[in-house]
Amino acid sequence: EGIGIDRLTKNFSMALSEHNGGLAGVDGAVRVTDQEALEMAHHLLAHEGLFLGSSAAVNCAAAVKVGRLLPKGSTITTILCDGGARHLTKFWNPNEWPSFGLEPPVKREPLDLSFIH
Repeated sequence: EGIGIDRLTKNFSMALSEHNGGLAGVDGAVRVTDQEALEMAHHLLAHEGLFLGSSAAVNCAAAVKVGRLLPKGSTITTILCDGGARHLTKFWNPNEWPSFGLEPPVKREPLDLSFIH
């Protein structure tokens, strides 16, 4: 479905030190594919009982990516900013996935996050 517009907007760029004269702000951004978000949403529903929307699923997938870069024992927080009920017609509708180039999510074991690249 795509929540990003694949460009750096002016308001976001001003939070990055390389664009704002070195001021503190956002450390960076993490790219998450639509497929990773879909897989994460289904994984969290199956294993945690969380029925999330695409934005929250993106946040969780990004948290996994960041977590892989941090030392063991680090703490990561994210925001579950939307629920799945608002996304029933596209994100949670298997009939719509092919139109977005998405494959059905694979059922995985609880600790298997291999779908996050």
